[in-house]
Amino acid sequence: MRALALALFPTLFSSLAACSSDAVAPPALYAVRLDLSSARPFGPDKRLPISFEASTPETFTVDLALTDLSGAVRTSFNGWVRLSLEPGGVVFGTTAPPGVPVSGPNVKLTAGVAKGVTVKVIGAYGDTRLVAEDVGFAPTTPDKVAACANGVDDDGNGFADFPNDPNCLFLNDDDETPATHARGVSQPLNFAFPLIHDVQQGASTPYLARQVSLVGDAPAYDGKVHRIVVHGLTSNGMYVTDIDDLARGSASIFVFNFSVPFGVRPCDTLTRLSGNVAEFFGGVQLGTPGWTTVPWFNEKTSGACPIPDFAVIDGTKSGIAAEMDKLESALVTIKNPVIGRHFGSAKAPAGVPADDASNCDLDGDGIVGFNAKKGGFKADEKACNDACTADPDCTEWNNFKQFGQAKIKFAPGDGVLFFQPTAVPGFDMLSRLGPGKFAELRGVITRFLGPTPPYTVEPRCADDIIEVGAPPSTIKTAQTACVSRRVGIDIEGTN
Repeated sequence: MRALALALFPTLFSSLAACSSDAVAPPALYAVRLDLSSARPFGPDKRLPISFEASTPETFTVDLALTDLSGAVRTSFNGWVRLSLEPGGVVFGTTAPPGVPVSGPNVKLTAGVAKGVTVKVIGAYGDTRLVAEDVGFAPTTPDKVAACANGVDDDGNGFADFPNDPNCLFLNDDDETPATHARGVSQPLNFAFPLIHDVQQGASTPYLARQVSLVGDAPAYDGKVHRIVVHGLTSNGMYVTDIDDLARGSASIFVFNFSVPFGVRPCDTLTRLSGNVAEFFGGVQLGTPGWTTVPWFNEKTSGACPIPDFAVIDGTKSGIAAEMDKLESALVTIKNPVIGRHFGSAKAPAGVPADDASNCDLDGDGIVGFNAKKGGFKADEKACNDACTADPDCTEWNNFKQFGQAKIKFAPGDGVLFFQPTAVPGFDMLSRLGPGKFAELRGVITRFLGPTPPYTVEPRCADDIIEVGAPPSTIKTAQTACVSRRVGIDIEGTN
């Protein structure tokens, strides 16, 4: 059994009674002591695996005691403490020996102590701590009307019951008296740090709204050192890939920075990357990021650029959501794509898009009225827009004017994507309609819910657009396309 040392976070309260049947006389300082053990050894160099499955939790045993600053147990305390994990994870189950009441993540201390409590944990990652706090919640049994639901101002503070009384946490809270808010934490529980694959997870992420630190230059839970490489920059962030996890997919992510990341170039390696996980219209990204960079200068100084080769998307793969989700934010290439000819500023004749005519603003009011819940709705414009959405050869003109993207297609029956060359100044989309124009379109694949299809290929620069007949000597590799070499020494490497 591995015993963890005590960590105390005492809380001062004045003129507050303890949440117990025997009120503790204020003022005083109190803390909750946690003595925690685990059957499985762990530490900074032997980390526990991450699990989000209820069938494979990590289990700990903990003894709890409410103490004063001298460490003496407050035997007058007969109340409940709530267990949680910080910064991430869920206490989803507790059990205890006979005589120790538990309810969900809540444990009752009798005479100030509760021993032998088994705690099941899922979703924990990194250096996490088990936290115990008296939050003033005393869960009642289903057959009893709780003090916070009985219509009586039990504590005489002028408020009765949940949600009016600030001392009532839930309807089944059986104690209206204030809490001590005594608190304590364990020493770190050393779980694995997540990889980009764990955060990305295709169309959704189990780390939503959580702060994560991603493995950079240290061995991960699979025993490998994972290198995070920058493969694209935008006006508000960067795209990065875990080049040691490509086989599983979902190895790339967008890092939102509000501006071009200062001092960062394609081919750089990040030894530290952290941020808040968010979903932006269906795409997973890191916000408010921090990173440390190892700059790449050139092949002679730094070795070969570590950007991985382009992942190939064909018409079959483009129609399989699970396959496309694995490529979100990755560097991809599409062979021989076609922009259909049902694309142009002229109004769609009789409301049906045709060659050089895909404008579904049929009444000219500046709105394609396809949404019945918004102003400007017109049934014929909705029909026109729906017809264009279903037509692989059609790009609706107003959508193109607003977002700068056009639909690209493959063989009949295959999936379609959007192509958005806004990073290539002066690119003339309308001069490249029909087959035989592109040998390859390369760039970053992004996911954005709303328009159909939801996936867009965004070239990073002109190097990513290969037209039919381009001299082979002008076609760059993934390691050289859109890569600018540094001049001199860039001392900026940390954010």
